[in-house]
Amino acid sequence: MQQGIYSTASGALSALRRLDAIANNLANASTPGFKAQLVVQNAAQTSRAPQSPTVGTPINHSHLQTDFTQGEIESTGDPLNVALAGTGFFVVSGPNGDRLTRRGAFSLDGEGTLVASQGQHVQGEHGDVSLQAALRGGGAIEISNDGTIRVGGNRVDRLKIVTVPDPQALERDGQTGFVARGETPAEAPPGTVEVKAGALERANVSPMQNLVALVEATRGFEAYMNAASRLDDATARAVNDIARV
Repeated sequence: MQQGIYSTASGALSALRRLDAIANNLANASTPGFKAQLVVQNAAQTSRAPQSPTVGTPINHSHLQTDFTQGEIESTGDPLNVALAGTGFFVVSGPNGDRLTRRGAFSLDGEGTLVASQGQHVQGEHGDVSLQAALRGGGAIEISNDGTIRVGGNRVDRLKIVTVPDPQALERDGQTGFVARGETPAEAPPGTVEVKAGALERANVSPMQNLVALVEATRGFEAYMNAASRLDDATARAVNDIARV
């Protein structure tokens, strides 16, 4: 009986985690460069119940993974909007260090520095990408397929685009940023990524599929809780029956 309680509780916790992930996916369905969260579940066999209610269930384990599949690339016409076709990440730097991101909604701050959506400095071959001096001479900003930035036809810098050996080892920071703890980013090999200027990568989230998944996860959570309630009632009846003997 106790084993059944732990099993249903573990299933309910997994369902809650899945609900949280789906809700986050839906909330960011329109966020450029957002990567969906997936809940991966594993089953494990055990011959006895855990010794403490705080110990993770041996029946059902779940953990979050990030879906790094590429989202649809949508044209915006803004020369400072860039998308990556293929594997790789932009590098942006802020007060908490470098972050990797697929969100290429860049702009210029008051000092002519290329910045990301949350104000982090976009990194190039020589550090922060500064266009202030180049813009004084006039001319349009152009970003080529290899990430080279030109102003008025003159080369200024090149976007730093990196890959990591195992993207699943990256830690999510915010909605579109990732921290490379335990991973060493390296320059993206030639031919593995193409920069699309005047475009943004949309979130790789299907609102319709996630709405369906939300209903399924909600029903699953309710089913687990109903099962736990029935097991609890059965345990109570068993205890009461034993007391009468």
